[in-house]
Amino acid sequence: MFISTTKGFITRPQTTWIIFQFKKRHNSTTPSTKLTSSYFHHVSSLPFVYKTISQSFDETATKYPDHECYVFKSEQKRYTFKSFKNEVDSLAASLMELGFEKGDRFAVWLPNTSENVAMSFAASKLGLIKVNINPAYVGRELEYCINKVGCKGIILSPTVKIIESLSLFRRLVPELDQHSISRELSSKTLPTLKHVILTGKQSSISGVRLYDDLIERGTKLSHKKLNERQASVNPDSPVTIFYTSGTTGQPKAATLTNFGMLNLVHAQWEHLGRYFTRLCVPIPFFHIFAEVVGILNVAVAKCKIVVPAILPDTVSTMKAIHEEKCTALIGAPIIFRDILTHPDRKKYDLSSLIFAILGASPIHIDFLCQLEKEFPITRVAQGYGMTENSAILTSGMWAGDEDPKRRLGSLGRCMQRLEIKVADREGNSLPIGQQGEIWARGYPIMIGYYGDPEKTKEALTSSGWLRTGDQATMDEDGYLYFVGRQKEIIIRGGINIYPIEVENAITEHPSVAEAQVFSIPDERHGEEVCVWIKLKSDAPSCQTDDITKFLADKLAFFKIPKHIRFVDKFIMTPTGKVQKFKLSESMVNELKEAKK
Repeated sequence: MFISTTKGFITRPQTTWIIFQFKKRHNSTTPSTKLTSSYFHHVSSLPFVYKTISQSFDETATKYPDHECYVFKSEQKRYTFKSFKNEVDSLAASLMELGFEKGDRFAVWLPNTSENVAMSFAASKLGLIKVNINPAYVGRELEYCINKVGCKGIILSPTVKIIESLSLFRRLVPELDQHSISRELSSKTLPTLKHVILTGKQSSISGVRLYDDLIERGTKLSHKKLNERQASVNPDSPVTIFYTSGTTGQPKAATLTNFGMLNLVHAQWEHLGRYFTRLCVPIPFFHIFAEVVGILNVAVAKCKIVVPAILPDTVSTMKAIHEEKCTALIGAPIIFRDILTHPDRKKYDLSSLIFAILGASPIHIDFLCQLEKEFPITRVAQGYGMTENSAILTSGMWAGDEDPKRRLGSLGRCMQRLEIKVADREGNSLPIGQQGEIWARGYPIMIGYYGDPEKTKEALTSSGWLRTGDQATMDEDGYLYFVGRQKEIIIRGGINIYPIEVENAITEHPSVAEAQVFSIPDERHGEEVCVWIKLKSDAPSCQTDDITKFLADKLAFFKIPKHIRFVDKFIMTPTGKVQKFKLSESMVNELKEAKK
């Protein structure tokens, strides 16, 4: 399970599940001394690298200039290390000419495209902070994400499938139609935003710059100042923000550093890199899992990252594995479920796969066993992490093939050079086997939540421990066993949804008095969003479709409840608290009865 975090900073750690699948034997690293307290430190001889992500990538590109590093299948783009470095350098040079300074925040509102990846490295090169925004977000969500951290620039696509991104953005920033790129943008809604960049070939809007024009311009600029800027960027500086939500319902901006992310990728490569020769990455780039476990591998080693499509697509993923002979696949459980159940699966040769990671939501052991039997991968292991610690905290593959109980049933042991403990409310390590909260400490932990010092203080202790908000036990060899989440969270198809945010949007409807959002199990998505609604006593008639339409421009599609019920009262405790687990049970029973 994974979790997430950022400057001005802090939100609820975003939980993500990871499953590792292998074909070859991996040696156990069980300590000789048994633990008596639920604290484990993974001692390692792996040295730290004090560089930025872009500096490390440039060194790797120099070693392997002609090796393919990225393949974007739906874009029909293939990059060698040299050609990708040239694009990143040209982009960075143009952004520097536009006046972007170290520490400026730059919003990336894109699906899985080459421009998205280029911005990760350009941001590191210039000392910017890349702000990752879900391309499914609509106006209000986008406005919040940009203003929360004060983005100076944004890059977007004209459309993302059925979402008219540019049209949506123009409604948010009407000044764009009268703006000229000869001066900085001045927007009432987004006051810090000064530059808008559009991917694609054409634009009729005078105030928008084209990405391709920036690349062309950058090739003509001297890179002397760019090299000086890159050399001046501190490896400890923040490089990216990933949004994650808390019980307040508003997303928090988790901020991560060059040093933390780069060294975790180094640790990951030492642990798992031999399986990453040709890695397929179909999961959304706005998720920390895709960035660290997928995209950034090229910063540390010779490998190829294959991106099947701009959005998750089962056929595209199978086709990419077949055509590129991918050796590894990462993704949420829904990606693997959809491949297993797809009627055309046998048309594609998936036998090149020797390793896979399932991340972003909890996975039942029965499903892992099914993958070992039916998928062309013979080993599965479980792991745990979070956005707030740069994605990977533990790996079940430390157990090895000879210990399937731990490999399949535990969250694993923490990665090299990290500390982990199961603690009571005061932070004291509990005796082995006792349930408590997972705490973690080490180099990849976030700086905090941007603009949220109080929330940062809640998540990070003065001694550097990250409180994950997740319950577990630890055995005498340092392996974690997940128990449950302390706080409410719905994980649908690998994406975290916080009920309070959805509830707040629903109660804006003039007929709604109160809403209670919860989840029920779903075979495909893991969980599905549901809501019980109490209407105002004097409210006019209100139907399910009215709520769905009302939410269409307020929430991303995946947050809109699939099952909506209107009720006179909720199921409560004697003290007046809503028992959401009973709402869930009731909904499950109702749906079962409806099927009979």
